[in-house]
Amino acid sequence: MTSEPSNRRMTEAGLIRRAHAADAHAIAEIVVRGWQTAYRGILPDEFLDSLRVDARETAWREMLGRDADGGTPAWVAERSGRLVGFVSSGPPRDEDVPRSAAEIYAIYVLPQSWRQGLGSDLLETAVEHWQGGETQTLVLWVFEANERARSFYEAMGWQPDGARQELVLGGTAAFEVRYRARLPG
Repeated sequence: MTSEPSNRRMTEAGLIRRAHAADAHAIAEIVVRGWQTAYRGILPDEFLDSLRVDARETAWREMLGRDADGGTPAWVAERSGRLVGFVSSGPPRDEDVPRSAAEIYAIYVLPQSWRQGLGSDLLETAVEHWQGGETQTLVLWVFEANERARSFYEAMGWQPDGARQELVLGGTAAFEVRYRARLPG
Protein backbone atom coordinates (compact mmCIF):
# COMPACT_ATOMS: atom_id res chain seq x y z
CA MET A 1 0.00 0.00 0.00
CA THR A 2 1.26 3.47 -0.79
CA SER A 3 0.23 6.79 0.59
CA GLU A 4 -1.68 8.94 -1.80
CA PRO A 5 -0.46 12.42 -2.66
CA SER A 6 -3.55 14.10 -1.23
CA ASN A 7 -6.66 13.19 0.69
CA ARG A 8 -8.69 15.42 -1.65
CA ARG A 9 -8.67 15.94 -5.37
CA MET A 10 -10.91 17.84 -7.71
CA THR A 11 -11.94 16.08 -10.92
CA GLU A 12 -14.15 17.19 -13.78
CA ALA A 13 -16.94 15.11 -12.24
CA GLY A 14 -16.59 16.33 -8.64
CA LEU A 15 -14.50 16.31 -5.47
CA ILE A 16 -13.00 12.97 -4.38
CA ARG A 17 -11.86 12.73 -0.76
CA ARG A 18 -11.16 10.12 1.91
CA ALA A 19 -14.27 8.85 3.65
CA HIS A 20 -14.81 9.35 7.38
CA ALA A 21 -17.18 7.78 9.90
CA ALA A 22 -19.35 10.91 9.63
CA ASP A 23 -20.05 9.91 5.99
CA ALA A 24 -21.72 6.63 7.05
CA HIS A 25 -25.32 7.76 6.56
CA ALA A 26 -24.69 9.13 3.07
CA ILE A 27 -22.72 6.02 2.06
CA ALA A 28 -25.51 3.77 3.35
CA GLU A 29 -28.03 5.75 1.32
CA ILE A 30 -25.87 5.44 -1.80
CA VAL A 31 -25.60 1.66 -1.27
CA VAL A 32 -29.33 1.16 -0.77
CA ARG A 33 -30.35 3.36 -3.72
CA GLY A 34 -27.65 1.77 -5.87
CA TRP A 35 -28.73 -1.77 -5.03
CA GLN A 36 -32.41 -0.95 -5.54
CA THR A 37 -31.72 0.40 -9.02
CA ALA A 38 -28.78 -1.64 -10.34
CA TYR A 39 -29.94 -5.03 -9.10
CA ARG A 40 -33.61 -4.79 -10.09
CA GLY A 41 -34.20 -7.89 -12.20
CA ILE A 42 -31.15 -9.62 -10.70
CA LEU A 43 -32.39 -9.87 -7.12
CA PRO A 44 -36.02 -10.17 -5.93
CA ASP A 45 -37.98 -6.90 -5.74
CA GLU A 46 -39.18 -7.76 -2.21
CA PHE A 47 -35.58 -8.10 -1.04
CA LEU A 48 -34.49 -4.84 -2.68
CA ASP A 49 -37.51 -2.96 -1.34
CA SER A 50 -36.72 -4.20 2.18
CA LEU A 51 -33.22 -2.67 2.26
CA ARG A 52 -32.93 0.04 4.89
CA VAL A 53 -30.39 2.83 5.23
CA ASP A 54 -30.23 2.75 9.05
CA ALA A 55 -28.97 -0.86 9.22
CA ARG A 56 -26.27 -0.17 6.66
CA GLU A 57 -25.34 3.14 8.29
CA THR A 58 -24.36 1.39 11.52
CA ALA A 59 -22.16 -1.08 9.67
CA TRP A 60 -20.46 1.64 7.61
CA ARG A 61 -19.87 3.84 10.67
CA GLU A 62 -18.11 0.92 12.38
CA MET A 63 -16.05 0.01 9.29
CA LEU A 64 -14.93 3.58 8.64
CA GLY A 65 -14.21 4.15 12.33
CA ARG A 66 -11.96 1.06 12.46
CA ASP A 67 -9.78 2.25 9.57
CA ALA A 68 -7.39 4.25 11.75
CA ASP A 69 -4.32 2.70 10.11
CA GLY A 70 -5.56 3.27 6.55
CA GLY A 71 -5.47 -0.44 5.68
CA THR A 72 -9.03 -0.41 4.32
CA PRO A 73 -9.32 3.00 2.69
CA ALA A 74 -12.55 4.38 1.27
CA TRP A 75 -13.20 7.54 -0.72
CA VAL A 76 -16.34 9.52 -1.44
CA ALA A 77 -17.37 11.63 -4.41
CA GLU A 78 -18.92 14.94 -3.54
CA ARG A 79 -20.85 17.27 -5.78
CA SER A 80 -22.30 20.59 -4.58
CA GLY A 81 -21.62 19.55 -0.99
CA ARG A 82 -23.56 16.28 -1.30
CA LEU A 83 -22.04 12.79 -1.33
CA VAL A 84 -23.04 11.00 -4.53
CA GLY A 85 -20.65 8.02 -4.67
CA PHE A 86 -17.99 6.03 -2.87
CA VAL A 87 -15.44 3.24 -3.25
CA SER A 88 -13.98 1.05 -0.50
CA SER A 89 -10.97 -1.25 -0.64
CA GLY A 90 -8.56 -3.30 1.38
CA PRO A 91 -6.77 -6.62 1.64
CA PRO A 92 -8.17 -9.44 -0.51
CA ARG A 93 -10.72 -11.70 1.18
CA ASP A 94 -10.24 -14.72 -1.09
CA GLU A 95 -7.70 -17.38 -0.13
CA ASP A 96 -6.67 -17.93 -3.76
CA VAL A 97 -5.71 -14.28 -4.24
CA PRO A 98 -2.09 -13.45 -3.28
CA ARG A 99 -1.55 -11.26 -0.24
CA SER A 100 0.27 -8.85 -2.57
CA ALA A 101 -3.14 -7.98 -4.06
CA ALA A 102 -5.85 -5.63 -2.85
CA GLU A 103 -9.61 -5.79 -3.32
CA ILE A 104 -12.21 -3.24 -4.29
CA TYR A 105 -14.98 -4.16 -1.84
CA ALA A 106 -17.66 -1.81 -3.12
CA ILE A 107 -18.16 1.03 -5.57
CA TYR A 108 -21.50 2.78 -5.93
CA VAL A 109 -22.78 6.05 -7.33
CA LEU A 110 -26.30 7.40 -6.85
CA PRO A 111 -28.33 6.39 -9.91
CA GLN A 112 -29.09 10.00 -10.89
CA SER A 113 -25.32 10.58 -11.13
CA TRP A 114 -24.50 7.55 -13.29
CA ARG A 115 -22.54 8.05 -16.51
CA GLN A 116 -21.05 11.38 -15.38
CA GLY A 117 -17.49 10.21 -14.67
CA LEU A 118 -17.75 9.74 -10.91
CA GLY A 119 -17.41 5.94 -10.98
CA SER A 120 -14.29 6.21 -13.14
CA ASP A 121 -12.82 8.87 -10.86
CA LEU A 122 -13.50 6.79 -7.76
CA LEU A 123 -12.04 3.61 -9.24
CA GLU A 124 -8.98 5.48 -10.50
CA THR A 125 -8.47 6.96 -7.02
CA ALA A 126 -8.43 3.49 -5.46
CA VAL A 127 -6.10 2.15 -8.16
CA GLU A 128 -3.68 5.06 -7.67
CA HIS A 129 -3.69 4.48 -3.92
CA TRP A 130 -2.66 0.84 -4.25
CA GLN A 131 -0.10 1.15 -7.05
CA GLY A 132 3.57 1.81 -6.51
CA GLY A 133 4.04 -0.36 -3.44
CA GLU A 134 3.93 -4.11 -3.00
CA THR A 135 0.42 -4.40 -4.43
CA GLN A 136 0.54 -5.77 -7.97
CA THR A 137 -3.07 -6.78 -8.60
CA LEU A 138 -6.55 -5.59 -7.71
CA VAL A 139 -9.64 -7.80 -7.66
CA LEU A 140 -13.36 -7.16 -7.28
CA TRP A 141 -16.61 -9.14 -7.42
CA VAL A 142 -19.60 -8.19 -9.59
CA PHE A 143 -22.95 -9.87 -10.24
CA GLU A 144 -22.61 -11.96 -13.37
CA ALA A 145 -25.95 -10.61 -14.68
CA ASN A 146 -24.95 -6.96 -14.10
CA GLU A 147 -23.94 -6.17 -17.67
CA ARG A 148 -23.77 -2.40 -17.03
CA ALA A 149 -21.16 -2.81 -14.29
CA ARG A 150 -19.24 -5.49 -16.17
CA SER A 151 -19.01 -3.22 -19.23
CA PHE A 152 -17.79 -0.40 -16.98
CA TYR A 153 -15.01 -2.53 -15.45
CA GLU A 154 -13.95 -3.90 -18.81
CA ALA A 155 -13.78 -0.38 -20.25
CA MET A 156 -11.49 0.48 -17.31
CA GLY A 157 -9.17 -2.42 -18.21
CA TRP A 158 -10.42 -5.09 -15.78
CA GLN A 159 -11.00 -8.68 -16.95
CA PRO A 160 -12.80 -11.69 -15.46
CA ASP A 161 -10.28 -14.10 -13.93
CA GLY A 162 -12.46 -17.23 -14.05
CA ALA A 163 -13.59 -17.25 -10.40
CA ARG A 164 -17.34 -17.48 -9.79
CA GLN A 165 -19.38 -17.72 -6.60
CA GLU A 166 -23.02 -18.13 -5.69
CA LEU A 167 -24.81 -15.83 -3.26
CA VAL A 168 -28.32 -16.38 -1.95
CA LEU A 169 -30.04 -13.06 -1.28
CA GLY A 170 -33.74 -12.70 -0.64
CA GLY A 171 -34.11 -16.44 -1.21
CA THR A 172 -32.74 -16.19 -4.74
CA ALA A 173 -29.40 -17.48 -5.97
CA ALA A 174 -27.29 -14.96 -7.87
CA PHE A 175 -23.80 -15.53 -9.19
CA GLU A 176 -20.86 -13.19 -8.96
CA VAL A 177 -17.74 -13.25 -11.11
CA ARG A 178 -14.38 -11.93 -10.03
CA TYR A 179 -12.53 -9.34 -12.07
CA ARG A 180 -8.82 -8.61 -11.91
CA ALA A 181 -6.62 -5.70 -12.93
CA ARG A 182 -2.84 -5.64 -13.00
CA LEU A 183 -1.41 -2.45 -11.56
CA PRO A 184 1.00 -0.41 -13.69
CA GLY A 185 4.55 -0.08 -12.45
